[in-house]
Amino acid sequence: MATIISYGSQAKIPLDPFTTVTTVAGIPGAGAGLATAQVNISPANPASFSSRVELNGSFSLTALANSQFFVLIRRAGVDIYRSFFSFTATTDIQLNVLWVDGPYIGVHNYELVIQNDSNLPINLFGPISFTATAIGGDGVI
Repeated sequence: MATIISYGSQAKIPLDPFTTVTTVAGIPGAGAGLATAQVNISPANPASFSSRVELNGSFSLTALANSQFFVLIRRAGVDIYRSFFSFTATTDIQLNVLWVDGPYIGVHNYELVIQNDSNLPINLFGPISFTATAIGGDGVI
């Protein structure tokens, strides 16, 4: 039977899109760390030896026509997930990201990141959430 080994999350205060917006500069490569989460896969727990970490992120943004960007998940500063988005019309959208990682035993820090790939700004608004759930035990491969 699968067991939850560790859970980490961060939820940012909802940003009102009419008054409070975080903007990622219109510079290719410019980015923003949206949220972080940490899990501890302890060797003292037998379920840890067959573990996976499920990562879930959610945020909203306004993308201008002809804008493009990447959504990344990083573990210890290294990209483990990268997805490309491109919009032909101005779009308000909520994006949800799901990824499963298979890290080694130990403490792992994850970060949800947006990285611009155009000369147009990206306006982010809330809520922004990011969770990491380490699951292990029988049946987890």
